Amino acid sequence: MNKITFHGNKRAVEKAQAIIGTVENAELVPEPILRVTIQDLIDKHDLKATVMVNGNSVWSKKRILKNLNQIMKHGKLYDKQKPKYYPIGSLLKIPAGGDPILSKYFYNFLHLECGCIAHYNIQGWICTYPTLEDLKKFFRKNEHGKRVVNWIPEWKTDAKRIIEAIEQKLFPLESYMRYKRKR
Repeated sequence: MNKITFHGNKRAVEKAQAIIGTVENAELVPEPILRVTIQDLIDKHDLKATVMVNGNSVWSKKRILKNLNQIMKHGKLYDKQKPKYYPIGSLLKIPAGGDPILSKYFYNFLHLECGCIAHYNIQGWICTYPTLEDLKKFFRKNEHGKRVVNWIPEWKTDAKRIIEAIEQKLFPLESYMRYKRKR
């Protein structure tokens, strides 16, 4: 029996509850099917509330791919044109690269689902993987030595779909070759 929970501000939660509530017999639908159904509704209606099935977040493919496109356009996970500084005491500041292009949403997906540690915070993650090339290397071999797509459990169908779409964007020729072999 599935349990769906919602988190966020009141307005976002009410909107998500109304839309996700249209799924018939959601508590009886097999979880892998329910997860992609909810993911499609999240993306179709731009839901901002966190929706969880049996305690695990269902992720927006649209939000993550939109942020990936921004990263690919810049070639890095931060924007040097918008410098970032961290305060030390009340008078001093130290430079910390630039404003993150990597969104907190995508960062949370990476460290919660893709087989890596949080690196303390988003800035720490960006320092470890600052460029698009570093991100590509991570998707080929995460911090547990596995390809990210192989790290995700089969029942997390929403995350699997996102990883497959990310790989199609990061490795278009390889994705095309895999497609050709399947036919």
